[in-house]
Amino acid sequence: MTQTTALATTDINLDDLQRTARMLAASGYFDAKGSPEVQIAQLATKIMAGRELGYGPFASVQGIHVIQGKPQVSANLMAAAVKAHPRYDYRVRKVEPTEAVIEFFENGQSIGVSTFTAADAKAAGTQNMGKFPRNMLYARALSNGVRWFCPDVFHGQAVYVEGEIEDTGDDTPAVVVVDKATLAQVSHAADHVHEES
Repeated sequence: MTQTTALATTDINLDDLQRTARMLAASGYFDAKGSPEVQIAQLATKIMAGRELGYGPFASVQGIHVIQGKPQVSANLMAAAVKAHPRYDYRVRKVEPTEAVIEFFENGQSIGVSTFTAADAKAAGTQNMGKFPRNMLYARALSNGVRWFCPDVFHGQAVYVEGEIEDTGDDTPAVVVVDKATLAQVSHAADHVHEES
């Protein structure tokens, strides 16, 4: 992607964005929470994230959720983005209740295989394995494969499928407690690295 293309991808008229978000919030069809101002901001954020990933406003508010500042995209939108890319493609090799296997291609040549199993889901603490295990395994195999083999589909931005990032409902940053001795060691190491550069 050229710099000109990168700039065009993120160039957005904020008045149009706000007007579109306001209209979508007023429709009541979308799951924005909070005051009307917060709802408009949430929808505008989804639209902006979607625009950077190559989606229109409606697809963005339907298929993108921002959890802990990271975009979660529906598996359908992610799959469509790979299929629409001029260089990449994928083939589902296996989707069963215990395993999904997806092979990725660049310019018709295999570049790798992404597998996600029930054991992987258990190790990850996945909560949504019960009702539709094949769908969840497919989505995770797809998501991993996109990040591993064709990240430029989303311009290098790490994108996740629904459920990969836990939505705790709390946007407060985590607090990390560090004792004074550890803090002093980290500070000393940082000073030492700075002196070497």
